Amino acid sequence: MSGQIILYQTEDGKAKIEVVLDNETVWLNQKQMEELFQTDRTSIARHIKNIYKTQELDENATCAKIAQVQQEGKRNVKSKRYLYHKY
Repeated sequence: MSGQIILYQTEDGKAKIEVVLDNETVWLNQKQMEELFQTDRTSIARHIKNIYKTQELDENATCAKIAQVQQEGKRNVKSKRYLYHKY
């Protein structure tokens, strides 16, 4: 996925959300949604699961699985990061 990263910050500076913008679509991961909606990630995950289970949204059209590599000590750790959008 290509695109640009946009930073959103509240006026008081307490919340800052970095989002990926691709083809005028904003993509958020579960942690970003947790911050945006001021809830816990468990609630976000459960809500997303129910959306796909009831076919309210199509998972293939609204979820992108991105490989992410981060360095921990001297080793690189690869993990999958899921980004979501509502079309």
